[in-house]
Formats: sequence, structure tokens, C-alpha cells
Amino acid sequence: MLGTLVLLASISGHVLGGKAPNIVFIIADDLGWNDVSYHGSDLKTPVLDELAREGIKLEQHYTQPECSTTRASLLTSRYIVRTGLQGDVILNGGGMALPLNETLMSDYLKQLGYKNYLVGKWHQGANSWRETPVFRGFDYFYGYYGGQIHYFGHYHTKFGGHDFRRDYRDEQGNFKQDVLKNELGNYLTKSLTDEAIRIVKENENSKDPMFLYFALPNTHSPNQSPKGYVDKYFPKDSKITNYDRKQLAGNLGGLEEAVKNLTDVLKASKQWDNTLLVFISDNGGAPQGLMSYAGQSNYPLRSGKTTLYEGAVRVPAFVSGPLVKHLAGKENHGMFHVSDWFPTLHALIKHRTGKSVQLVNEIDGVNQANMIFKNGPSARKEMLHQLNLENQAYRFGDYKIIVGNPGEYDGYNEHADRPKMKIKYDEPTDFWGKLKCTIGLCGGFGDYITDTDGAKVRLYNLKDDPSETYNIAAKHPDIVKSMRERIEKFKSIVMPAQENDKIAAAHHKNTGGIWVPWKDDVSKSSVEYRILQKIEL
Repeated sequence: MLGTLVLLASISGHVLGGKAPNIVFIIADDLGWNDVSYHGSDLKTPVLDELAREGIKLEQHYTQPECSTTRASLLTSRYIVRTGLQGDVILNGGGMALPLNETLMSDYLKQLGYKNYLVGKWHQGANSWRETPVFRGFDYFYGYYGGQIHYFGHYHTKFGGHDFRRDYRDEQGNFKQDVLKNELGNYLTKSLTDEAIRIVKENENSKDPMFLYFALPNTHSPNQSPKGYVDKYFPKDSKITNYDRKQLAGNLGGLEEAVKNLTDVLKASKQWDNTLLVFISDNGGAPQGLMSYAGQSNYPLRSGKTTLYEGAVRVPAFVSGPLVKHLAGKENHGMFHVSDWFPTLHALIKHRTGKSVQLVNEIDGVNQANMIFKNGPSARKEMLHQLNLENQAYRFGDYKIIVGNPGEYDGYNEHADRPKMKIKYDEPTDFWGKLKCTIGLCGGFGDYITDTDGAKVRLYNLKDDPSETYNIAAKHPDIVKSMRERIEKFKSIVMPAQENDKIAAAHHKNTGGIWVPWKDDVSKSSVEYRILQKIEL
């Protein structure tokens, strides 16, 4: 899909020659399908519920199974297999990164006259300065480079090392970085929200449109929040006794406060009437099992983060604000992939201003403006979730196929007062299959079928079975065959998978306990960073 994107003939309520819209893109971290109350959660999210009611809910919005892969697909408008990031999540000091030959949404928006701000989580690599946000289309960055962070200590919760900073350029264009040790002890979510609010106020009278990418840490583990938040936000009438689920209430309360405080300021400003607000989670929640520390729930969707089931890739999402007020209360159940966002926003910008950009790389995202602004059908018929040596997942229409290992954890968060998942299966007709059933192994036999090449295959009809409880592969070998053939055609776009490594030179102990890019690909004379210390009064 090279070249200028095709634009819809008209987008309701928007006139050619108008101003480019401000774009506020809020991305929550590991928020599960059943962690918002408009999906029936035991936890309450009145702020998100109200914003969703004021716009249009995207009830089949898909991401990647993990944090860094979703963000890469969002920023590039490409399937993750094109970037080589399909094999693992990006780790601090591991050497992986979004390739520098990728042109990002932020690069294109800058060409269209936007001032771009990233507040929160980057997670696209920081081995070199050129891999960091201000070298990749953003004018300003306030947040953390890595995948997870202590909400008060501001260090990476797995590897240690301080990771909270401000990146910007001075009036002469020189790159600067402030390491924000002066913020130690402060609740990270509040610090990020205060900075986002400052940016909104600073841009109120700007002639340039604003792209604010607000990537919050909530509700990623660890489940931390200020004192009193759990008692404040855990429903008094809830019967849930699980510790992790209760702690999530405080973490979720922090997310609610952040979104409310930011949107209150937006609504009170001159910018709101020309602002499109997007809210998504980066992937499904991490329920019990191997990730019991997180306490999220994706019920009734199967499994969660890191797997290939719906609980990992189908997430809460909506569009809100005056530009979609004519669709208030609507739900759209068409397929939308995270790679579709820039093509869709580009269509809106072109319609409003007549300006467009020429794409550098082939993209996989499609223009979904008809869906977002008219509640029309999806422009997408298929989606590639994953393609590597270990596993593959692909959707066409209502059918979804998983080949190979779907992921480690299987089921719901039963601590969220949900029933144990019951997997249906077709009883085998062969001798050995029947023998397995007689000794109690029938369920394990029936959860996948073995294809002619030995591959373990699962096929689901998501329209009839959104919880993926019934593998229908044995009944539909023709569908299995055609979908696997389609997956084979995607192999031509697959880049070799990057891998994390333990790189001694990258460790934060070499730079005073602070994560700093270790590759010297930018002249040190053009990079200046200072450490801001907290002053006790």
C-alpha cells in the first residue's frame, strides 16, 4: 500500500479547508477486557465509561500480545513481522529496538505540521540516542524508555536502574536530557499527568496542531498506588477477596484520575472542539497463572497477555470528543487493528486541510475513517497476529487459526469471580484417541488437531465462539488449508527475528545507575544530559 492513502469522499461534519485536529492518544498498559465497567467488570471505571459513551466504542480493536510489539505496530502502521520484533519483547540493555529504517507516525505528523509530544512509556529501544523519541519524530519526551517501572522509585522493576527523564532540544536544536531524580518518591502517574496538562495549556494558543501520545504505566505490574487508593477505588459491595485483584483497584484508580484530570483541562480549553481523543490498551491483561501478580481479567475472552488467544489481543478501545459526538453511545463491532490508526488519522487530516504525506514504507494498516466517523463497516477482512517458527495466528472474516504454541497460560482470572473455562472438543474416532478418552485425556486431545505436516492447529469461529472454547479445525479442513496457505504468503514480508542478549556495555551500572544509550552513534558533543536531584527542605 504505497503512496498517498485513499481518502473517503466525505467524513461527516468536517469541512475541507478547516484546521488539522489535535490528536490525544491515550494508551493504557495491560488493561484487560474485563477491567472496564462498561464490559461488566467488578471494578468501576466511571471516567472511561463516560468518555466511551460520548463517542464510539471499538469492540473488536486488536493489538499485539505484548507491550513493545503493539507500540511498534502503532507507530509504523505495519505488521510486527516486518520489524523483526515478533520474537520477543524489548528489554532494557538487551539490544533489541524498532529498526531505524522505519518511518513512524510521529515523522509523518511532523511533516503535516504537528508538534509531537510523548509523555510516558517509550519501549521501542534505547541502545543508541537515535532510537529514542526525540530522534524519531517527537519534539519532546517526558517518561521512561523501558517496559516497566516502579511507580515511586522510578527504576526498572526487573533490572534496576533509574529510568525517568525529560528529552528535548534547545532553541539551537541541540539535544538535551534531564534525568529526573528530583521526582523520586512522587507517584509516577501523577507526574506524567501534570506534564501532559502543562503541555495542553502551553499549546492552547499555538497555531500548530498537537499530537499528544499519553502512554501511561497503569495498569502494568507492580500494582502500586498512593496510600488509600485501594480503599477508595475497590467497590465496597464486591465479594472479591483476591489480594492482586484488590490492589488492581488502586492501580486502576490512578488511571481513572489521570484520564479525568487531563480531559477536564482539555474540555475547559479552546482546543477541545478540535480534538480527537483515542483510548486503547496496549494488550490484554495478565490474569492468574504465570502472571498472578497483576490481577487483571479478560473475561469472557480466553487467556491473556503474551498468548495468541483473544484475551491477549482484543482490548478495550474507544474514540471520544466533539469530532465524534454525532456517534455518541454507538458501538462498532468491525475489525480494527492497531496498525490502522495512522492511515485513519491521515485521512481525517487530509480531509480537513488538504495536506497529505507520501509513505516511505509499505504499510499494513488500512483507512478506517468510515468506521470511526460514520460507524460504517470495517475496511479490513484479515489480520496477521503472529508469524514465527514457534507459532502463527491469523484471522480472516469470522475465523481465526492458531498454529503451534498459543501461549503458556490458558483460562480466565478465576479470582475475579469468574467460572472455570470449559473447553469443548470433538471425541476422536481413531483407536488411540478413544483410548486416551477412556483414561481421562480426551480434553487434552481435543483442544488441538494435528495437521498432515504435524502442526498443532486450532480453528475458532469468533462470531459464534468469541471465548475460543471450541476448536472446529477437525470439522473444517478446507478452511484450515486455505488459511494456512494465506499465512504462507505472508512469509515474504517477514524479517529475521531480533533477540535479546545480555550486553555488558549496556548495563546501567556503567553510567551511575541510570539507563543511558550505550551505542555511540551520535557525537557526544551534541548530547548533553544532566541529573536533577531532589532537594529536601
